[in-house]
Amino acid sequence: MRRLIGGLGVFALLYYFSCSPAHEIALPPAKYIGDSTCATCHADIYQAYRRTWKAHSLSPAHASQGFIEDFSQPPVYDSHRNFYYRAVQEGDSLYIYEWRLQGKDTLYLRREKIDFIIGSGHQTRSYLLWRNGFLYEAPITWYARVRRWGLSPGYDEGKNSRFSREIQPACLFCHASGWQPIPYTYNRYTRIGGAIGCESCHGPGSYHVQNPQDTTYFWSKWQPLRQMDVCSRCHLEGITVEKRQGWKPGDTLSAYYAIFLPERAELGSFGIASHAERLLRSACFQKGKLTCTSCHHPHPIQAVPSYEQRCLSCHKQGCRNPAHSSGGCIGCHMPKGTSSDIPHTTFTDHYIRVVRRGETKPLLRPKLLCATEPHPDSAWIAEAYLKWYSQEKTEPWVLETLSHFPPQYLKDGVKAQFLLLQGQAAQALPYAQRAIQRDSSLLMREIYGLLLESAGKKEEAFTVWRELMRDAPAYPEASFRYVLLGYELGRISTEHAYHLLDSLCQVQPWNPQFHYNAAFFAAQLGRSQEACGHLEAALRAEPDYKPAASTHGKICSLTLR
Repeated sequence: MRRLIGGLGVFALLYYFSCSPAHEIALPPAKYIGDSTCATCHADIYQAYRRTWKAHSLSPAHASQGFIEDFSQPPVYDSHRNFYYRAVQEGDSLYIYEWRLQGKDTLYLRREKIDFIIGSGHQTRSYLLWRNGFLYEAPITWYARVRRWGLSPGYDEGKNSRFSREIQPACLFCHASGWQPIPYTYNRYTRIGGAIGCESCHGPGSYHVQNPQDTTYFWSKWQPLRQMDVCSRCHLEGITVEKRQGWKPGDTLSAYYAIFLPERAELGSFGIASHAERLLRSACFQKGKLTCTSCHHPHPIQAVPSYEQRCLSCHKQGCRNPAHSSGGCIGCHMPKGTSSDIPHTTFTDHYIRVVRRGETKPLLRPKLLCATEPHPDSAWIAEAYLKWYSQEKTEPWVLETLSHFPPQYLKDGVKAQFLLLQGQAAQALPYAQRAIQRDSSLLMREIYGLLLESAGKKEEAFTVWRELMRDAPAYPEASFRYVLLGYELGRISTEHAYHLLDSLCQVQPWNPQFHYNAAFFAAQLGRSQEACGHLEAALRAEPDYKPAASTHGKICSLTLR
């Protein structure tokens, strides 16, 4: 289970009950109505917003949207995986080619059509594939500032997951609107939607349409920190622990999320989405009540003052250093620099300060700092360390940190995952059994099934996979585990196992594991031609998939007799 190795993390839900008088009638949740409805009354604001970068955060990969990339630039070579990549416009569509060479001979070639483009092109443009409802990221990105192609962020240093990085709802939250996920899946959708829209910042607008004078929907009536929370939801990127679901603009962010950031050795180091965290450090925010919208108008209808003019609205005498220009505030106090997590990009540091040299401190083991609250619950801290280790592939000492937490501070789901990562399945089971009574998420049920298998309780595990397959029909890996364990236990025949796996291969033809196991059962049935076809499909999807490579010659030679 690749996801469980690379992305373990259980979100505990904190149920919230509003205290309202008995005579009040609880209204149903507000619904999203779409930008076109907003534009009927706010046409000037809507048109102004359409000219901003955020209005182009997601777009179909079609020539009608305009391709800004230079397709004549050299291909990208990943020396760790030995793959070449090139993006090509063919007609109105965009394709990415992946190939491998031996001398001048092409040993392997894959061609994938791109469905969506993430990013306005101000800094980067990345690419998404939507296959049978499953959404994945492509392995190369267009870096606009340097005008060249490169591996996508997080794909370098041997971490190239090619076309299999899942785009989950948490990814789309800050780049899109209107997406509709399929329940009990991680990255499968019935609809992807469009770019960030009006309701991404203002919240669902159905009640505003019914009563336009209701001031609870007006951004200007929200407290400055609630306004900041809207921006922080996406511009405060870190290790996020979800306290409860359902956050929407206007809510208090810290009531729904605890967001942690690894301590940095360099004061001037920042990430691509560190704007809110950096601003929160600044005296301009702490004393001067400066917020994001003090400088950034989300949809300006008229010309807005320059950044320096806004600085001088408070610092009326300008810079105290007579050698400095009165109009150069930003260059000195908010210097531009490269982000720590995205290559070939330059961003403005939003920690407004007098920048001094040598702003570093030794950090042998950086700790996690909470950016959303001063005194986070220890349970949230422990969960953040678990996610930091499992998602970011950090050093083993990060996981060891959890062993220093008193047991009462570790939630059952976190304990179960911690022990699973340490190979202690039997010890993890009691915690998983308690956790699953409160958390019936797909991830928790998968963890429970794997723990049962690892602990030798295979009949119980088979029941878990069978029930999960029933409840999550759109999630093929539940069926995959059901087939393998059912066959091992003698509960599923060879013929039925092959039929189910062949069906899974049609749902995810790019999955080498499905094809390899289908080939195994086809060979057991004496269908060498079908087995060979599955092995070749596995190697087309993943030419380095060793089980298929080692079996291919033997099985496929039978089809030539």
